[in-house]
Amino acid sequence: MSAPADNKNKALISGRIDAIRSYSTQGGERYETRVIQPAADQYSSPSAVAITSKKRIGGKGEDINVLVTVAGFKDSWTDKSSGEVQQTARNTLYAVE
Repeated sequence: MSAPADNKNKALISGRIDAIRSYSTQGGERYETRVIQPAADQYSSPSAVAITSKKRIGGKGEDINVLVTVAGFKDSWTDKSSGEVQQTARNTLYAVE
């Protein structure tokens, strides 16, 4: 992936690498890196995000700052208890490489 000239749909992710998983696609090897972000305060739980990339963005335990492109799609499902159709969005973060 090359970095587009504009900053639309971009975010800077900061945190510590918790886990790295590699997998093969038709386009070559990819990495999914789970990053734990700092909690807002001592009573909050830290959040976690997964970043997809063509190259490793760091090693386990390493603190990182990574520019990502935010992508996703609409999704829906039927609630089993109420029968109502619920809607959400599934998001993917791609490292700008």
